[in-house]
Amino acid sequence: MTTKLDPKFIALLADTAQKLQALEIQPRVLEEAVEGLTATAAELSQKMIDFSLQLTAATEAKVAADIAAREAAKAQALADKEAARLAAIAEKEAARIAKEEAAAAAKAQAALELEAMRAAAAAIKAKEQAEKEEAKARALAEKEAAKEAARLAKEQAEAEKIAAKERAQAEKLAAMLAAAEAKAQALAEKEAAKEAERLAKEQAALEKAEAKARELAEKEAAKEAARLAKEQAEAEKAAAKEAARLAKEQEAAEKAAAKAQALAEKEAAKEAARIAKEQAEAEKLAAMLAAAEARAQAQAEKEAAKEAARLAKEQAEAEKAAAKAQALAEKEAAKEAARLAKEQAEAEKAAIRAQAEAEREAVRAAAAELKAKQLAEKEAIRLEKEKRAAEAAAIKAAQDAERAKANQAEEEAKARRAEARAKAIAEYEAKQKARQAEALAQIAADKAALQAEKKAMVKA
Repeated sequence: MTTKLDPKFIALLADTAQKLQALEIQPRVLEEAVEGLTATAAELSQKMIDFSLQLTAATEAKVAADIAAREAAKAQALADKEAARLAAIAEKEAARIAKEEAAAAAKAQAALELEAMRAAAAAIKAKEQAEKEEAKARALAEKEAAKEAARLAKEQAEAEKIAAKERAQAEKLAAMLAAAEAKAQALAEKEAAKEAERLAKEQAALEKAEAKARELAEKEAAKEAARLAKEQAEAEKAAAKEAARLAKEQEAAEKAAAKAQALAEKEAAKEAARIAKEQAEAEKLAAMLAAAEARAQAQAEKEAAKEAARLAKEQAEAEKAAAKAQALAEKEAAKEAARLAKEQAEAEKAAIRAQAEAEREAVRAAAAELKAKQLAEKEAIRLEKEKRAAEAAAIKAAQDAERAKANQAEEEAKARRAEARAKAIAEYEAKQKARQAEALAQIAADKAALQAEKKAMVKA
């Protein structure tokens, strides 16, 4: 089994050397062996530290050599690639210039032919446009007339629909009023039956009380009879009052029904007047539409005459522009040929300058990249060391936080247990006090009942 030489192994060597330096020997070995073992531990620690430093330097040298080799190979490949690219660009540029010269000549000839064709097409298009505009105006007038007729028909249908809806609402309101009257009647009957049942129950209770009163002393019987007579009078008075209330509610329900009926009739009349008004407005709008159609027809004829005059003027202008374009195209063709020759010479000079600059830039970029790689490697080693130190600090901080969290949780648990215990004790004491108060009240009530019975027996 082999051990891999990596930063972790070097860190382990350094850590072991530090532990050897801090090794506690004194109380765990014989006194005469302490000095020799301490010297051996110090020597081993120093050797391990030196060895770890040698390993670190060797690995860094190897990494630097590998990086330099890779960068040299990469720079050579980039130089070869850039040379091939520049050669391809030069060939491509020469082909492009030749192609552009041929295309410029063909373009000048095609431009002359195209201008002549455009002038003829413009004349034809102007005539077709005039015919198209005339047809479009006629179609638009017909479409607007049809649209207006459809809108009037739709408004008429909506008016009829609204009238039907209003009639249905009036019928529904009348049905609701009838249902309300029936419900009020049923409620009155139910209340009357309920009152009669209550009176019958009270009468039975009175009879029962009278029977019980007859069993008591004559004095109590006379007193109970007077009380029952009074309750009977009050019951009759309450019955009369309830009957008056029911009669009043019945009268109010009849008034509400009459009011709703009048309101429904008023709404129906109002809706009929509105529908008649909308019908008159629709007829007025139809007349306005006919007038608008006549105006549109006259406007369309006027626009057609104007458009014909405009097209004739545009035809003359197009012929004049075609002749002018022919002369301008010949002049532009000569100017374009001179410009292309000048641009070709400038492009060749620029290509040579760009190639030289690109070669210099490639060398500078390769050198900068190599330097950046070396700095990145050094920075990576430094960051790795800082990362290890941060991880150790983070582990320690996490352990401290865990201990603090455990202590806090324990304290909170103790506080909750103390609070729950205090709450339970308070509830128990409150329940005990309530039971004691209830027992005392019951005793007092029993005592009062016993004294009352004794007084009643004495009076009897």
